[in-house]
Amino acid sequence: MLALLSFAIAALIWGVSLAQSVERPSVGNALEQRQLELEVLASRQGDSSKAAEAKLLQALQQSPEAGSSDSLIAQALLEQRLEQNEPSRRHLGTVLQSGPADLQPLAAALLEPEQQAEVLPPLPQRPLYRLLTCDALGRPSQDCVAGNVIEQAQWRLSLLNLLPLSGVLFGIVLLLQLIWQSWRGHGNPPPPLRGPELNLTEVVLIIAGGFVVLGGVVTPLLALPALGGLLAPLSLTPALRAATEVLILYTLSALPAVVVLALLLRGLPAGESRCLQWRASWLNWPQAGRGLLMSLPIVALSGWLVERFWPNAGGSNPLLEEVLNGRSSLALLMLAFTATVLAPLFEELLFRGVLLPVVGARWGIAAGIGVSALVFALAHLSLSEAPPLLALGIGLGWLRWSSGRLLSTVVMHGLWNGLTFFNLVLLGS
Repeated sequence: MLALLSFAIAALIWGVSLAQSVERPSVGNALEQRQLELEVLASRQGDSSKAAEAKLLQALQQSPEAGSSDSLIAQALLEQRLEQNEPSRRHLGTVLQSGPADLQPLAAALLEPEQQAEVLPPLPQRPLYRLLTCDALGRPSQDCVAGNVIEQAQWRLSLLNLLPLSGVLFGIVLLLQLIWQSWRGHGNPPPPLRGPELNLTEVVLIIAGGFVVLGGVVTPLLALPALGGLLAPLSLTPALRAATEVLILYTLSALPAVVVLALLLRGLPAGESRCLQWRASWLNWPQAGRGLLMSLPIVALSGWLVERFWPNAGGSNPLLEEVLNGRSSLALLMLAFTATVLAPLFEELLFRGVLLPVVGARWGIAAGIGVSALVFALAHLSLSEAPPLLALGIGLGWLRWSSGRLLSTVVMHGLWNGLTFFNLVLLGS
């Protein structure tokens, strides 16, 4: 009865959250804008720069933030570059009349550049718009940005383009090699898949009861007020405060499911009945790297299909925006630890350490991989992100089955989150 009640409550919570996810803003528009900003910075001369500026202006005009004062300043700067003077002056006039006080001096200077004072007005935060401000005011670029800003944009853009492409290409080669070996019968048989001798009712208690109900609902309700009072006396920046809350709240939210699992394992005899195949070895790293590369083409394809058939999907993880806009090194370090260490450890323990082998022992390995991947994808509570996460979950499940090592999937999960985190930092720098 407790398992059924937990399952019903968890299904209701996930159903409502998934339905509401489409209304949450997507970080996709911001990612596109940052990529285009790098392209404009990296190609400052010639027709290619004008084309990139036009694409960036269009992206800004279609953004959900198009009417904000920061966006109007950015649009006006690009419109001046593209000799669209009338809309540029209109946007600057809007900021001057109704924008925040800290942006009004900049709007006034851009409207009347010949009357500017010797001291520059407060400049935009993003390097591209600082540079465009200097251009518009006829000032040397060194007055607004560091001298190596264009070189940094070029190598960041190269990394952002080459890393995913090379990963997908290597992954395709490895997938073809695996298919060939399987067809020829040359592949090594996987080790026996072992897991804790739990039944499906106990697994429902762990995931639905411990993870969703206690960890996802009860713990935040109890912890958030106490956490706010604990952090209130500390003089933390908004970014550092948010990162601290994420780290502490994630740790506390993971505890109920871990405690339920530990209590259930205590009721089992020692030895193989409690086995999670938690085997540390130097092989964890090459196995994880191979699994990641083989998953990249499928994840990329599923992401492309979502973008193709659902172009305006919302529901991005709010943590992505925190990383993209992060300006505190300590805050980014705390978010990186949460994303690359805590999340892989906890999620792999539940989905590939418990759910996959228990389901696989009853319904077959394919069902174990598929069910664990589906629950893993839905657990992130975003319909638009579910297909790529499902593909990633299948790759993680395949690695768990083929390697016999849970720690290899933890490393692969950490590498995936680390790659995503690194891309966001490059775009947000």
